[in-house]
Amino acid sequence: MSRAALLAGFADRDPGNPILLCDLLDELLGAARFEEALARLDKAPASLREMPGVRFREARCALLRGDTKTAIALLQALLGQMEIVPAGVVHDLAYAQFLEGQAEEALQTLARAYEDDGDQASLALLKARILHRQKQIEAALEALAPIQSGTRLSEVQGLRALLWLDVGDTTRATEQAELALQADPDQHEAGIVHGTLALWSQRVQESTAAFERVLSKHPESGRAWLGLGQNLMLSGEVAGARALLERASTTMPDHIGTWHALAWCQLLEGDLAGAKRSFDKAFALDRTFGETHGGYALVHALRFERMEAEESIKRATRLDPQGRTARYAQSVLLMDEGRVDEARHVIDDILARSPGVGALPADFIFRLRERVRPKG
Repeated sequence: MSRAALLAGFADRDPGNPILLCDLLDELLGAARFEEALARLDKAPASLREMPGVRFREARCALLRGDTKTAIALLQALLGQMEIVPAGVVHDLAYAQFLEGQAEEALQTLARAYEDDGDQASLALLKARILHRQKQIEAALEALAPIQSGTRLSEVQGLRALLWLDVGDTTRATEQAELALQADPDQHEAGIVHGTLALWSQRVQESTAAFERVLSKHPESGRAWLGLGQNLMLSGEVAGARALLERASTTMPDHIGTWHALAWCQLLEGDLAGAKRSFDKAFALDRTFGETHGGYALVHALRFERMEAEESIKRATRLDPQGRTARYAQSVLLMDEGRVDEARHVIDDILARSPGVGALPADFIFRLRERVRPKG
């Protein structure tokens, strides 16, 4: 007999026992048997349903079923009744708020946590993920700093690896990812870092295997779909890459890098209008990101819109003097003037400054120019 069946038998014989009901609900929720948990709650005596422990599990059931609004309402009511709030209540309310796009409210909720509560790793991980979404990388790393041991250490190391990756520190990203994968070969963020670093080094087979492993455990991982799409692009399978990148953009519409990758895919298909729309999506997320202005510059250059291209190059280089895409646009303009050697030098300089980190060779840009230029 399963533990859930055993607990159900005990709870049926003693329907007024809150400890038995809570134990049974925990077992059902842990096994993703949400409808059974909900049925148990529905038939529980009203006196039990008003108890904080049962209300908390009712909220968790709503959260796991995707009903974040109900979860928030239940947990906020609990929060108002408690002087010292357990970590589980704080975590679940903050997580539900985060899912609803209420990042600031989620951070305020996390600030209510009792410092000596034993579940600090869960709270630190959630706080770091919220800060990561807000592009506050240093603050996210600081939130994880106190966690140096425990059962969730590999998850902390994996998230640290991804944070270091997103600020371009590949050395620390590699170190943390390796530690995480040694402890848990299926750790989500560490797998993304592994796949991304292999992608940047154009080790396509290794990168593809890493992303596919991530997706076998985390099928909604937008970063893994993004990586697979970029691998297909490198392999010349542009149509397949576009489908994967469109899926990635649906999964994480607030990730600028995904819109940029999709724009490049559209450029390779000769779809300048589509590329412009994707850069528009990136621009809506952050108007000060230099690479987006570089993308606009490249689209203008490929359309023979020289004046607009030059203006976008100026904005891009002012925002990011090391940005690549503005230099690609500059190389296209130089090609238009017949200054082929200078155009090649501009791109070779990019390769010299950032070898193996996704930079495109001159011949690639030249072929792109010939492919997408309006005919006639």
